[in-house]
Amino acid sequence: MQRSPRRAARPQQILTGVPAAPGIVIGPAYVYTAGALSVEPHPIPASRVEEEVQRFLAAVDQTKDQIRQIRRQVEDQIDLAHGAIFESHLRVLEDPLLIDHTVDEIRRDRLNAEFVFHRNLQKIGTLLAKIRDQHFRERDADLFDVGKGVAHNLMGQVRQHFANLQRDVVVVAHELSPTDTAQMGQSSILGFVCATGGPTSHTAIMAKALELPAVLGIGDECDTIAAGDLVVVDGNEGRVIVNPSAENLALYRRARMRVVRSRRDMAKLRDLPAETTDGYRITVAANIELPQEVDQVIANGAQGVGLFRTEFLFLNATVAPDEETQTRVYSDVARRLRPRPVIFRTIDLGGDKFLSAPSVGEELNPFLGLRAIRLCLDQRDVFMTQLRAILRASARGAVHVMLPLISSIEEVREARAMFDQARTDLLSEGVPIAEQVPFGIMIETPSAALTADALAREVDFFSIGTNDLIQYTLAVDRVNEKVAHLYQPLHPAVLRLMRVSVEAAHREGIWCGVCGEMAADPDMTPILLGMGVDELSMSAPAIPRVKQAIRRLSLAECQQIYEDIAAKVTVRETRGAVKRQTRRLARESQPRVRP
Repeated sequence: MQRSPRRAARPQQILTGVPAAPGIVIGPAYVYTAGALSVEPHPIPASRVEEEVQRFLAAVDQTKDQIRQIRRQVEDQIDLAHGAIFESHLRVLEDPLLIDHTVDEIRRDRLNAEFVFHRNLQKIGTLLAKIRDQHFRERDADLFDVGKGVAHNLMGQVRQHFANLQRDVVVVAHELSPTDTAQMGQSSILGFVCATGGPTSHTAIMAKALELPAVLGIGDECDTIAAGDLVVVDGNEGRVIVNPSAENLALYRRARMRVVRSRRDMAKLRDLPAETTDGYRITVAANIELPQEVDQVIANGAQGVGLFRTEFLFLNATVAPDEETQTRVYSDVARRLRPRPVIFRTIDLGGDKFLSAPSVGEELNPFLGLRAIRLCLDQRDVFMTQLRAILRASARGAVHVMLPLISSIEEVREARAMFDQARTDLLSEGVPIAEQVPFGIMIETPSAALTADALAREVDFFSIGTNDLIQYTLAVDRVNEKVAHLYQPLHPAVLRLMRVSVEAAHREGIWCGVCGEMAADPDMTPILLGMGVDELSMSAPAIPRVKQAIRRLSLAECQQIYEDIAAKVTVRETRGAVKRQTRRLARESQPRVRP
């Protein structure tokens, strides 16, 4: 249900969360509660079991139709890439293993369809929670979004939406699904605040696409916001101010006007080179997950794709995708982006995914288990199929291949031998492939960084995955709220490992990029440039802001900034130095559009 707005004179509160979509908005709170669905088990008489099965299948078909309608709406309102978000919803409902298993359990247990289906989704959600990549852990929100749709249809209920709002509001909710967010674009919603969610969730992606400033993950403090409270949403800093003081209200109104002007400036910068004031150029590329995101890559002025996540083909599959299926997908992406390069990262999942072929069972510590390159070298038929498909795609565009989670030179040599064998086999079969396909690795573990000098002699490029490098260096799970404060990108150990990797790459004449979240943070841009990084790869919408930061700076001052920060020995010192540099650059630099 939805609670009607009411005003209350209450003291100022400042809440912090995850900055999910940039921008600043100010408006009254609209407290939204989706309402808990009852999915309690109810026995079904034997004589009505088949009727219950048909009721379930009809609800699945009805939910599919509704998802397709939402997808078309998003495609019309935004673009095909964001409409493709709802493909994952459809894949859940088109997975024969899930649907057939639910039907079998309805018949076996003689329980109501709502309960059995929800129980199976919970099992899948538990598997997703074990995947080390936050990007995939956050997909359980999509699963339960689908579950709500099916449950509503089974119970004959209509899902709540925002189309009938009569005034501009800031939505405050415990959680919002991608379906909820997709319907905001046609309503009077200024932005939103959620207790749950992360920066790579589909809800966050939709918020960015709809240009709705959003802060997620503020926790239980979300419940302290009352309907009608005046709320400032700062999607740049991840800050929510409830009932702001007169001084803060004036401050944020001025900041909002600066954001509007900055967006205009960034639109002009989008298609200009990422070049410093003293003429140094760096490559700025995009990270993508789906082929439909290619249009967004081009629209934001990316010079290529620095990370194409191939996992979407495997995540919801009951069997590994065959060579032809993968070749079609990779070839289409390479063709559409040609002559821009595309770096395809090989499978970066563990045995605890939905892929039945390489299942390895339960692991006590999946973060440190049979994952990524380890799984590929264990399941060589799956890995060889993917290598062949990527090589075949090289005939259609500038293709690179990249291995994740490397921890030893032996892994690189084994994978390289398979890559060379796939190349030899394809040539002997008369299959056209590019003469040169660069072969690189991700630096995500301390062992890889500390042996980067030897690794650099084995490959054509490095890409530093800062998200995992930070986690493995500091022994911190960044999605574990109890230790999340220890996840520090500016920890001196992390910066030193990154610098070691860059220097080792350059000594051997290869390039080194960064493709983690640090690459998308303009405050980190001078540090990465000063460190000598050759490429920054990030989500496509972040590119204009980073390019703006690059064009404000000189390489000489970036090198000095890095040296100053590298001399620090504590996180507090490095963070303080970055804040001082950020304030100085904000004062001294203005966005400049150069031809």
